Amino acid sequence: MSSTAPDISTGHRPTPAVTLTAVPSPPAAMVELERVLAVFRVVNRSAKDMISDARLQQLEWVASELRIALPLGLTETAGDSLAELLAPEAVYAYLLLGRRGFLRTMPMVSTDPTSVDSSERIRIFCLEFIARQAHIPFATPDLPPWVLRPTVSPRYADLITDQIEGEAQKWTEADRPDTIVRSRAMWAVMRDVLPRLGELEEMRIHDLNDSGAPRTLTIVRRPQGGFRGKMPEPEPVPLAESTVSLLDDWLERRTRLTERLTGGTPTHLWLSTPPHPDAGVPIHARGISRWYKKVADAVQIQQDKDGVPESDLVPTRWERMRRTLLAERQAHESTA
Repeated sequence: MSSTAPDISTGHRPTPAVTLTAVPSPPAAMVELERVLAVFRVVNRSAKDMISDARLQQLEWVASELRIALPLGLTETAGDSLAELLAPEAVYAYLLLGRRGFLRTMPMVSTDPTSVDSSERIRIFCLEFIARQAHIPFATPDLPPWVLRPTVSPRYADLITDQIEGEAQKWTEADRPDTIVRSRAMWAVMRDVLPRLGELEEMRIHDLNDSGAPRTLTIVRRPQGGFRGKMPEPEPVPLAESTVSLLDDWLERRTRLTERLTGGTPTHLWLSTPPHPDAGVPIHARGISRWYKKVADAVQIQQDKDGVPESDLVPTRWERMRRTLLAERQAHESTA
């Protein structure tokens, strides 16, 4: 059965279900940038020591800002190629927009100039990284100086120690839970070695040197600003006798944990403990961060009861505590 064709002479036409619109092609610079990002994603999946998850996230962030900045008019030719997008004039305009907050996709919460300087350093580093991968000459702008968050009193580390030891003393040595045994050993290593969370996560059993005195733990430092083309060097750090004793207790518990596993034995120094459902598998930096915050929160609760001002509360981020202990150690070494 056929239907009557509409009479187009009346001027009435059926409304199409979908209105077709022409989508403009992305600028050549963005196409080239996406190709470089695709390489970074592949490297991240296969070699995280070269491009970590955190570094890839920074590169993606800078790329998203460039997509926002380009239509705002960096230069007349910035969209023609990636080389033009990374030319000094376009880079200057991009950094200026970022510094003034025009590239934000979320409401601005803080106007702390320290965070602005840190963000600009990340932008410059990522631009340099992208240019190197694309084999494009890049004139690195002047970097803002590093401005670290203020540190706190070193005595706060003793409050963390007291909290951990207080929990340990509630148990006999034989009945003490694995998580407390690990906490004592991990905190002792943190105070001796002053590692970042990612460096703690990467520690392996073979990093412990049992020969000679004092015993040492080898760490590969990964500073916040990177090595700027230098290869990280393993650094053996001496351990206090008390730390060695706590580590021996943990290593004994660690052996029992790995006996429960099937399919291989992890070489990581720090493993998850019961009641975690995956007890015996390596603990990640985020898990270590949560553990430290839980201990610091318990200290803060007691400080609140004692009427301690908010400005004097124990920091709940290990990185701030680490910088405090590092500053104290450097000051001591400079006067020794």
